[in-house]
Amino acid sequence: MSIELVLIPVGIVVIQAASSLIERKEGNTYSVHTVMKRQHLLQKAIEQYGCNVSEINENNYQTEVGDIKIFFRQNEKGIFEAIFDESVKREEALEFIENLHTEYKYLIQQETYQKLLQQAHEKGLLLESEEIQQDRSILLTFNIN
Repeated sequence: MSIELVLIPVGIVVIQAASSLIERKEGNTYSVHTVMKRQHLLQKAIEQYGCNVSEINENNYQTEVGDIKIFFRQNEKGIFEAIFDESVKREEALEFIENLHTEYKYLIQQETYQKLLQQAHEKGLLLESEEIQQDRSILLTFNIN
């Protein structure tokens, strides 16, 4: 007997309009709401996007894309928001965050994949086959003893 599992880099559905993700802040800045909660995955996603990350403190990070500085601040709900200077076009900020979300979702998938393989091994399941699909989903087939 076997069981198949599919790990999909789940698209985080945003029901709100893109403009509702943007919030005006004090001074010459605005923030873009994200869905990212895990600090280590945010940092890794930014690095995989090709940017360096500086930790300001436990809940705040800074990165640079070219000469543009972007700050990430964790709000009271534990979700990061990206803070941009008003000189950055809103469309470009939303595109950057969308690309970052793609990396972040892929990292969540990889973390889940590793945990699943470890737990399956601990439970005595044998990995029979593994296929990576075109959409980056992973099809795992386990043999149940």
